[in-house]
Amino acid sequence: MRVRFVAMLFVALYVIPLGVAPAAAQVADGDLTMLGLVFRNRFVPFSETQGNPELASIVLRVSELGPEGDPVERYKAMIEGLARMSLGLWDEGAEVASILDVDLSAKTYEPGDRVPVRIAPLYQRDEPLAALYSIQLDLIDPGGAAIYESEPMQFDSLAPMSGQVVVPGDAAPGRYVVRYALSRADAAEPIVSTGRSIYVIEALEERLAALQFENRRAANRRGARSQSRALASTTVLWYLEQYERARSEWIGGAYMGYPVVLNSIFEQGALMVEAMDFGGRLEQAEEFVSALSRGRDPLRSMRGDLRLAYRSGADRELVPFRILVPEGYNPRERYPLVVALHGAGGDENTFMDSFDGTFKANASERGYIAASVNGRGPYGGYRGDSARDVLDVLGLIQRVYSVDENRTCLMGHSMGGAGTVRLGFENAERFAAVATIAGYGSVEDLAKAPEMPLFMAQGGEDALVPVESARAFYEAAQELGMANLEYVENPGTGHVGIVAEVMAQAFDWFDSHSR
Repeated sequence: MRVRFVAMLFVALYVIPLGVAPAAAQVADGDLTMLGLVFRNRFVPFSETQGNPELASIVLRVSELGPEGDPVERYKAMIEGLARMSLGLWDEGAEVASILDVDLSAKTYEPGDRVPVRIAPLYQRDEPLAALYSIQLDLIDPGGAAIYESEPMQFDSLAPMSGQVVVPGDAAPGRYVVRYALSRADAAEPIVSTGRSIYVIEALEERLAALQFENRRAANRRGARSQSRALASTTVLWYLEQYERARSEWIGGAYMGYPVVLNSIFEQGALMVEAMDFGGRLEQAEEFVSALSRGRDPLRSMRGDLRLAYRSGADRELVPFRILVPEGYNPRERYPLVVALHGAGGDENTFMDSFDGTFKANASERGYIAASVNGRGPYGGYRGDSARDVLDVLGLIQRVYSVDENRTCLMGHSMGGAGTVRLGFENAERFAAVATIAGYGSVEDLAKAPEMPLFMAQGGEDALVPVESARAFYEAAQELGMANLEYVENPGTGHVGIVAEVMAQAFDWFDSHSR
């Protein structure tokens, strides 16, 4: 189970008797993977600058455990490091903050819905608690105002707990956040505070039922089929699948839903984004079905930022991707295309919604069709089905939209940078240029198409991908005789910040190359 945190309107919260307690939470593989990335990228350089023997001992302990070590011990060691870094201490209270797992039952609700909430420890603490603790829950409305404060819940043991909340009957549609604050019962300031989001949608069940009915009508309608209409149809099926999930499980987007200390760190950054706007995208799905049921192709007239989905030939799964269609798009003209590959932990939303909006801004200003792929999950690595997703989306866009195949480019960050090098050079006949940011493949990949124009960018303070690795890769490219090569290194920039800093330069690179 991926750790999910509280997003609720608090009504009642109580300890369940042990005989009927929910199952204990678990340290999930995805949590450990992301925790390891943040530990290396944030805590290791932090510990080196502090010169603190206690911090150095944590790095050593994690190293000794290794990737195959006991998952709980690895989690405990790494989360202690991040707690010391972000909270400024490690004591009983900080450990309690790192232990509790909160699971919300759904992502979407209607006004008046009851919301069950389950709380359980990720692991058992060796010693009983010495202090009394309190959990405070505040509801934050779509405008950012705190509109509800719960009664504090006090506890002195880490037992499974459960409760329920009720969405007010007059709640307006939108995205709500419940802030969770854990404190010592006698303290004024919380040990840690973070939140989870839900979407309140009026008449949700009624609208979904109507959407399913109209979609069946559209499917039975006779008429000419096209790649574009087929894509619109599979997109509706994907939306229906997601809304069905959202009524029975909490759905987090990229860099969401991790253990509370890690989650609070992501809240301070710019990578945490929703899986989708569950309110606004329902309207898009309704527009799709309305057009399809009348025998029309909704994609013919839609412009801007679209969330689409296709059915993969690999396993018949519905796979989402994002595409930005120029506002002035004319199918009688040809448009340059750039496809973006996210890094580890990301998804199809990362390039579109993160990096200070620079990806979409540059694409819009320069008249590009821009797409970002899912990669079959946050850690697909762009091999196997993950690599196939990139090429499937590329081919689909080229068939549905008017793309200049001589100006089709590929870019990626971190894991996506390595995927860009591998796929770009393996399929050199399909790309005019590639750009890799803070992530690199192998020299063997470069040798497959040394004539490929390659843009590279690296932050000098990147702790996850050392700058020495980037320099070595650049030198290897030079030794291969790659004449069309540019390397940008920004001193003082980290693993994530480098993307927004060089986005315009990457698009300049694409502008200057064609096949």
